[in-house]
Amino acid sequence: MGESVNMTEKTPVGGSADQREDGQREDGQIGVGGTALGRGSRASRAQALRDTVDAVTAWSHESLGNGGPDFTGFPYERVVGYYQQTGKAAAAPELVALLRGARLGIECAGRARPWSSPDAWLFDTWLPLTFTDRPMSYVSYAGNDVLRIAEWNSDGGPEAAERADDLLTGVLLADLVVRESDALTATGGGDRQRSRTTAVWQALARLPEYAPLALADTAPLDAVRSALAEGGPDAAAPAAREAVDALRTQAPAALLRAVEVALLPVTTLHDERMFIRSIQLFERLFARVARALMFAVESVRADRPAEAAAFLETVGTRLAGATSPLYRVLTTMPPESFAVIRDHTHGASAIQSRPYQLVETVSAKRAGEVHSPEKGPLFALDATLQEQFLARVGGWPTAEARRLEEAMRSLDAGWRGMKRTHWGVTMKIIGRVPGTGGTAGADYLKAAADMPLFPQLAAV
Repeated sequence: MGESVNMTEKTPVGGSADQREDGQREDGQIGVGGTALGRGSRASRAQALRDTVDAVTAWSHESLGNGGPDFTGFPYERVVGYYQQTGKAAAAPELVALLRGARLGIECAGRARPWSSPDAWLFDTWLPLTFTDRPMSYVSYAGNDVLRIAEWNSDGGPEAAERADDLLTGVLLADLVVRESDALTATGGGDRQRSRTTAVWQALARLPEYAPLALADTAPLDAVRSALAEGGPDAAAPAAREAVDALRTQAPAALLRAVEVALLPVTTLHDERMFIRSIQLFERLFARVARALMFAVESVRADRPAEAAAFLETVGTRLAGATSPLYRVLTTMPPESFAVIRDHTHGASAIQSRPYQLVETVSAKRAGEVHSPEKGPLFALDATLQEQFLARVGGWPTAEARRLEEAMRSLDAGWRGMKRTHWGVTMKIIGRVPGTGGTAGADYLKAAADMPLFPQLAAV
């Protein structure tokens, strides 16, 4: 996403004298270009802090008692509510210290055991995200590790992994639908908010194209599509609410909670909520492509080219289905809002995305590739799809070999098309601002979009 821009110095909010550096609108505007719903007054935020401190203190005392910690009873709602009211950048140091102490106390008492249950794992993984004195990273900003709880009951096989990812995608999008629909109601239907909300509803209607296993019965999503086509945006609101209910009803409680707590914005801007949810949705897409490539490598090594082709064909279809609607939502980000977000997220760069790195690493070996510190930890794989394909293709039936080659070329075209769209959106929102790690920002993204997944196939 747009995090691959320079965040070293704070950038003034261009053309918006009504917007303070922390994202709060002086004129009370909410929704797109303004403050998020629920920020409240200074007095209400002070009361929220007191209530949150009391709740965390009470929970900590109980957790260190004879009964042991009740991770399901941790006051997530109060903590997350406070952070969303103030923005993580302005969170009270005394609360941060209290949260750190709660985790340390449980660890020292030998009662953490994060592997014992989804609730214990969520607590152990999520709580460090509230520590404001830790270096900012893309992984922590997006809450990626917290959302891995979707895989808790998965056996790691292709079908189970797809179901888990599709359901998580649906629940993330459902949350975004609610936030933007509520903002549309609160603003009385302003043009910018209407454009944003309509884009989100359209992404919901197209969910079967990129997360077909999110709902077994797609009738609620079909109703959203019909409402948009026949009655316009005003008619879509009730159908969208019903689709949201359908998605949430089938999600496990642990997944719903993980999605809820994985939204810790650093500012009070409404646009940052959309931005974080969009990042999380794209991370699911990248993870899906990476997983398909990994499964394809194993199939090729076992001389099952048709199976490998099927993995790539399926994920290629989903990539094509997701690119347009998800980026359409991102294009509604006002440049002045992103300038504020960027100034408060120094150190978080999209090139740190693990699934994104894995997609390009498992596809082919790349001579002379440089891994900068901003990209995160360096890793290597013992086999890539391109090398395995070229080494084995001569021993396969011609039709199967051709099918796999076409699937690889098609996925390559879709991946590069997605990156070109990313470049276009970046140009619209931030222009040619220099990128992190010495990159040239939008120019870097444009150059990256020209890099094929399978260079030796592209050269033929």
